[in-house]
Amino acid sequence: MRAMRSSIVFLSPTLTLLVAGPALANGTIEGTIRLAGPAPAVAARAIAKDTSVCGKDAPNESVVVGKAGGLANVVVFVRDARVAGTPPPVAGAALDQRQCRYVPHVQALTVGTPLAVMNNDAILHNVHGNQARDGAPPLTAFNVAMPIKGQKLPVAMRQPGLMKLQCDAGHTWMNAWIYVFDHPYYGVTDEAGAFVIAGVPAGEHVVEVWHEPANGEGPGTRTTAKVKVVDGKRARLDLTVHL
Repeated sequence: MRAMRSSIVFLSPTLTLLVAGPALANGTIEGTIRLAGPAPAVAARAIAKDTSVCGKDAPNESVVVGKAGGLANVVVFVRDARVAGTPPPVAGAALDQRQCRYVPHVQALTVGTPLAVMNNDAILHNVHGNQARDGAPPLTAFNVAMPIKGQKLPVAMRQPGLMKLQCDAGHTWMNAWIYVFDHPYYGVTDEAGAFVIAGVPAGEHVVEVWHEPANGEGPGTRTTAKVKVVDGKRARLDLTVHL
């Protein structure tokens, strides 16, 4: 018994060292996306239905520029990302309808994420998600009617790709975008145009930047750049884009 106890005490530190051995830390890509030149003029959208709830006009959110030209609502992602299996779902993902606007206007999620779609207006809304397809008409990803204030429905993000939202209940000015990914290496710029993508594997990557069409037509604007990521380090990517 004494010999056995002595062996356990001796081996325990060795086993601990093996478990806590060196591991790759991955890296982070961060930066700011700015608009080249002055912001294009985007007029508010007229409201012709349910004005008691929706108001007289709706702000045009297709181009949102902050201080120093920072561009909001830009999706930035690692285009050559490879992940084994399914990425984890995004916690607390939601889409609200308030005063006849989709909130948030742009968001990015992973495949399999349950999106909580909510209606905070006391009128009938409809959320129609159209999946963009190269060289083909968009495909309906989901289409839900929401006639009750306070209603909340879960909608699963089943396919990767870009999705445009619209309301088929007469609120033609309502639109928003959801970008769905099969990996977790993406971010959406804030009001200052800043973004952070954490946990990116080391190596040289192609990063793609997407912004919705300023005039509301077409697939939007895309720009690419190369970034070298080092384990445990923060790589900087600042881009200026044209819309």
